[in-house]
Amino acid sequence: MNRILCLFVTLLTFQMAFAQTRIAVVSDIHVMGKGLVVNDGTAWQKALSSDRKMLDKSREIFDKLVSQFKTQRPDLLLVAGDLTKDGERLSHQYLKAGLDKLKASGVKVFVIPGNHDLGSTGARIYDGDHSELAETLDEAGFRTMYADYGYGKGMVADSTSLSYACEPVPGLTLIGIDSHSGWVSELTLDWVCRQAKEAVGKGNKVIAMMHHLLFPHFNGADLFINGATVNQYENVRNRLADAGIRVILTGHFHTSDIAKDWNADLSREIYDINTGSAISYPCDYRLLTLSQDKSELKVTTRHIDTLPGNTAFKKTAKDRLYMSMYNKAYQKLGARFSFNEDMQKQLADIAARTFIIHAEGNEGSQEHAEAVEQVRADIQRFGSGGNMLMEMAMKVLKPTLESVLTDTSNYGDPEREDCTDDLTLTIPMNP
Repeated sequence: MNRILCLFVTLLTFQMAFAQTRIAVVSDIHVMGKGLVVNDGTAWQKALSSDRKMLDKSREIFDKLVSQFKTQRPDLLLVAGDLTKDGERLSHQYLKAGLDKLKASGVKVFVIPGNHDLGSTGARIYDGDHSELAETLDEAGFRTMYADYGYGKGMVADSTSLSYACEPVPGLTLIGIDSHSGWVSELTLDWVCRQAKEAVGKGNKVIAMMHHLLFPHFNGADLFINGATVNQYENVRNRLADAGIRVILTGHFHTSDIAKDWNADLSREIYDINTGSAISYPCDYRLLTLSQDKSELKVTTRHIDTLPGNTAFKKTAKDRLYMSMYNKAYQKLGARFSFNEDMQKQLADIAARTFIIHAEGNEGSQEHAEAVEQVRADIQRFGSGGNMLMEMAMKVLKPTLESVLTDTSNYGDPEREDCTDDLTLTIPMNP
């Protein structure tokens, strides 16, 4: 009997070791806890109107994700930062309660902090016409809150940041890299690279997770969002790729875009799988499948299109993203160029429509052909009207817009230029 039991356990262990690993990835869910809006009023409405994030729907969207993942039962759920609106304790508590439900259903969850998770002046309690600062978490509080989700027993912790490493399933090492400040220090980078090399040395595949983009996914990304990438990204990219990391999961930019780059001498490639915000159009999350032999990682993309009782949810989300990017471009372009108001509005509209195409992914596909053609026609019209200021502005901005519209990273650099499928992709995990 003991021999039969040992054989059964051995076979079960073997099957588990070589089964496919299903991984759900979400980012920038920005959950806003109950009690942060005491009384709706001008203070809350003003904050909401200037934000592309649907913070007023964040709990509904998060609850739907929890319900879906309880049904889908992925092996792992990875949350790539910006868990909360602005690091409020109430928001962290609401989020953790949902993660606890997933843990109870058998899903292993791992989180890392984003730039909104350790408190900021945006962490406020809104009451009618007024607001006041809300209680937030510091790094120690974050470790305690998420002890079961990356910061507890069985993890290897970096002593200088909220980075960690673990082996959530046999043969796969997960490294959570703390970039919440926008930086990864040299000490932390050294630590991350040691963990990766040790994992590769024993035959494991490595997936890293970090909030900020590892490198720009199109030229001039700061036109839309300042500080899109981790600081000194070339150094971080080179060192991670050299250490054997082939895939990194990121967030922050609120678009689902996959880009490939290389280390300094172009001998090792690394994929940055950026996952969009679940509360910003098109409300994406990712489903990844690591093959039985861990030689391939298949990426698919899903969207939240509806909420209970809200059939107009998708249109509302898209309209809010357009207005947010329009206003952002209007302000930035106005500060950079001496446009009259009509010029400023025209170019802000072009920028906002371009970003919508980028957010939907696979910008160069047939699905976007008509929208891309229209944007290009408007770019041509704007830059060829005989106005020197408009021509100068378009000369500066066109490489960014073309980089987006062709879905091309490292646009103009023949050695690094690349166009990668953003929504469905199979990545070879072997070097």
